[in-house]
Amino acid sequence: MAYSAVYAVDVKAAQTTVFDYVADVSRHGEWGSADDHMKATAEKPGPPAMGSRYKADGMLNGKPNPSTVTITAIDAPRRVAFDAEDSNSVFHHEFVFSAANGGTHVERHVTMTRGPFYFPLVLAIFKGTVQKNYNGAMSNLKTKLESGG
Repeated sequence: MAYSAVYAVDVKAAQTTVFDYVADVSRHGEWGSADDHMKATAEKPGPPAMGSRYKADGMLNGKPNPSTVTITAIDAPRRVAFDAEDSNSVFHHEFVFSAANGGTHVERHVTMTRGPFYFPLVLAIFKGTVQKNYNGAMSNLKTKLESGG
């Protein structure tokens, strides 16, 4: 049993604007789930690129959860993907951007690629909370971009 989910939102902003904002992993804390308290810092200055790495510090279940985020694919302005690796798991995040209704449709595909055997069960048990966090982040992304943030 693996964990995989898709979250989507339509944003009233240009595709390049949305892509540039999401591809900048150091800005994810601005729109991520409030419960995560995420802060990410690039290991090297410069624009996001294949192989770019970020040190991320956030909270998971109320406890500090440091991780390393590595961009695994980037195809402006259509797609960016990264792996977020903490002490016991790796989650792959892929964002796909397409034109929609004068704005941008954003799909976020999340897949656990490595983790404890019981993790999919835990994620299933807490499915409501997990969905609330990811849907909340997508809603925050929409609000931030539509308000000119």
